[in-house]
Amino acid sequence: MELNRRQLFRLGAASAAVLAFPAGATTPARAATPAGLSRFTEPLPTMADLGVLDATAGAATLRTAGTLHRYHADLPPTPSLAYQGAGGQTCLGPVVVARRGVPFDLTVVDGLTGHPLAGAIDTSLVQDAISAGLLPGPADQDRTAPRTALHLHGGNTAADSDGGPLDTVPHGGARTHHYDNAQAATALWYHDHAMATGRLNVLAGLAGLYLLRDDDDPGDGSRLPGGPYEVPLLLQDRSFADDGSLAYPVASVPGSPRTWVPEFFGDVSTVNGRAWPTLGVDRGRYRFRIVNAANSRFYRLRFLRDAAALPFWQIGTDGGLLDAPVPLDVVTLGPGERADLVVDFSDLPPGTDVVLGNDAPAPYRSGAPGDTGGPALPEVMRFTVGEQVGTAPALPARLRAVPVTRLEGLPVAATRTMTLVHAMDMAGGPMMALLNNRTFASADYTTAPVAADTVEQWEFVNGTGVAHPIHLHYTQFQVLDRQQADVRSYSADTYGPGQPMPDTGPYPPPPATPYLLGRPRPPAAEERGWKDTVVALPGEVTRIRVPFGAGAAGGAPLAMGSTFRGEYVWHCHLLEHEDNEMMQRFVVR
Repeated sequence: MELNRRQLFRLGAASAAVLAFPAGATTPARAATPAGLSRFTEPLPTMADLGVLDATAGAATLRTAGTLHRYHADLPPTPSLAYQGAGGQTCLGPVVVARRGVPFDLTVVDGLTGHPLAGAIDTSLVQDAISAGLLPGPADQDRTAPRTALHLHGGNTAADSDGGPLDTVPHGGARTHHYDNAQAATALWYHDHAMATGRLNVLAGLAGLYLLRDDDDPGDGSRLPGGPYEVPLLLQDRSFADDGSLAYPVASVPGSPRTWVPEFFGDVSTVNGRAWPTLGVDRGRYRFRIVNAANSRFYRLRFLRDAAALPFWQIGTDGGLLDAPVPLDVVTLGPGERADLVVDFSDLPPGTDVVLGNDAPAPYRSGAPGDTGGPALPEVMRFTVGEQVGTAPALPARLRAVPVTRLEGLPVAATRTMTLVHAMDMAGGPMMALLNNRTFASADYTTAPVAADTVEQWEFVNGTGVAHPIHLHYTQFQVLDRQQADVRSYSADTYGPGQPMPDTGPYPPPPATPYLLGRPRPPAAEERGWKDTVVALPGEVTRIRVPFGAGAAGGAPLAMGSTFRGEYVWHCHLLEHEDNEMMQRFVVR
């Protein structure tokens, strides 16, 4: 007898009592990559190497293509996917450079005839979406004619151009996205968001950077490092087989077609599509536009000269510039988050090596040392200081002409409690991840629409054992605070003492107020800007203030400049979770 995912879940529901995936369930791809792959020998692809697409021209076309890409000289070419522009990219896509207030139409043309990770496609996930009427069949289509859906992550876009999981490009056809670009200068990124296969499409190469310019950040070097001193760093981890192909683990459950694994942790650091690359830098200041584009890996980054961490400044977050530079020596990024950093190499002698180090555990829970299950990636890439003296302009004391409008003092139209839940199968293994204990096909979200041009407070109660980066489409929000809570008691009182069945329990979930512990912690200085992705730590309530339209603050400027109505999604940005039910819809009316 063949069991589907929900039948397996139902058999195990009586015995599963915890809401966290066990550490041993992560199934990392530990030993897939050939031993002895050299580090810091591959040149980092710069912005010019990646290709620049000028969005101020008004319209452009990208084509999804199957390619062969060279991640490392000692690896055979890797079957990959790419967003191809004029540069004929073999991995990732060109850097799109747009200007605030200048609209842009981006057409995506489907050119795919197969998938380099076809063997890892879990047709049971796809079949669930087909059975719910969300996708057309057949379930195995993505192996030969992959569905793709381009999402502009962080974009203030109309619902029909958002690129959600159901906004797929017709096979052999095209889809056009319209971007008003009516938002503050920042580093957005575009990536695939197809239902149930996005994790594999992004890992295979469907991602790219989208830079927005405005008067605060014109991109010409007059206020902040520009030209060759502005460098994108798109971070991902991968694993490779001996033949150069991408290696991705699959689960094996007797009697079930399920192959999904709850997280993926590769054993090779790739930056801009190269393995452990190196970049020669002048003796000056550099601006690094960092994107965590990994499937599941968090990065806790330091610029290390020997064992000592160099100081740097963070000048921007997901949604734009901070009010002022924040001095740091470490920055943590969950999947989907971005950091805009300035590093000064001026005082370092020629020949100095600086390694971009990472000590974030995998999977990421509290961030405590030793809290690990996947392969560590302590080295991301290397910088080598040259003889040339570069530019070192002083950073503006005020980065923005108009300070960030603070939302914490504004009235809210609604306060919503949102729960993060893990579901286990009968053997105690991971089955799916859920928001509010609801599957994506649940229609409950339509009972509580969001009012356009209002501010809401969303409170994420993380009853699982890992951190979840939560991403909201359409908007840029602000982190209010975080607070510890007795999440076990809250989960037991809300969903019962055992493992709840999906799509059961109260909706919306009750407030966690009676279970709160200690005092709220305000966000750190580097997190007090506009965000579209927030890390919800386990055992805590994370609160954010969310504007749902440009008029939500009574006319005060926001990161978003347009109000749209329609259906959007919010989800965990651990891509394995997103692909397996940890995604919900909301409707702006």
